[in-house]
Amino acid sequence: MKAIILAAGQGTRLRPLTDKCPKAMVKLHNKSLLDYQIEQFHRAGIQDIAVITGYKREAVTTEHAIKLYTNERFAETNMVYTLFCAQDELQEDVIVSYGDIFYSEPALQKLMSSESDISVVVDTQWKSYYAERFGNPYDDAESLVLNEAGQIRSIGQSQPLLENIQAQYIGLMRFKQRGLEQIKGIFHESMQSDAPIGWGRAAEKAYMTDLLQEAIHRGFDIQAVPIDGGWFEIDSLHDYEVALKCMDKSELWKKAK
Repeated sequence: MKAIILAAGQGTRLRPLTDKCPKAMVKLHNKSLLDYQIEQFHRAGIQDIAVITGYKREAVTTEHAIKLYTNERFAETNMVYTLFCAQDELQEDVIVSYGDIFYSEPALQKLMSSESDISVVVDTQWKSYYAERFGNPYDDAESLVLNEAGQIRSIGQSQPLLENIQAQYIGLMRFKQRGLEQIKGIFHESMQSDAPIGWGRAAEKAYMTDLLQEAIHRGFDIQAVPIDGGWFEIDSLHDYEVALKCMDKSELWKKAK
């Protein structure tokens, strides 16, 4: 099992913290988000880690051994294109993580224990955390609909009906070999034909949720891995302050510092 961390974005909503570095290098208690993730992977026994950079790539540093890839077109592309900048790594069994998130060890272990071809971590108790981040928890919520078997039927649609918000996607997923072949087929077909995927975006501009939703449209199974909180995202200055408070008051995060 290997891990890929997507760390190419500019993080404009985190300025001035991202004036000189990407979001993954923003520090919480003197440790970067990137180092938090790498150390989490190491504790889980994952040593093969690739990081895909873009914005301020020269600022991406760590004492840990990693493979570095670069999305040279980071300013004009999005998450899916970034992932395929490390296509050589998309083999066998891969965990993919956004570079601006941090999650607890139980969340990672639960993902690693999934047997599905495509597995996606979702927070079923997201409302309290989103209320801290946005005031109204529904302001930034996207669709996430599960069937009775726990498979995802809708993910990433903006401004969904309230009944279509059963959980929230956190930016952490796993693809086994069959799942990797499925998403490779979607990406390359879309790049060659210019056909939109997911919620109507071209592959170059697509979010990861577009790729996942396109897999659902094509009848591929995506298994939800539910967690009860225990993660945070650093997408804005307010997110940063919320994360610092969480780490200071929770024994879970104190252990990670």
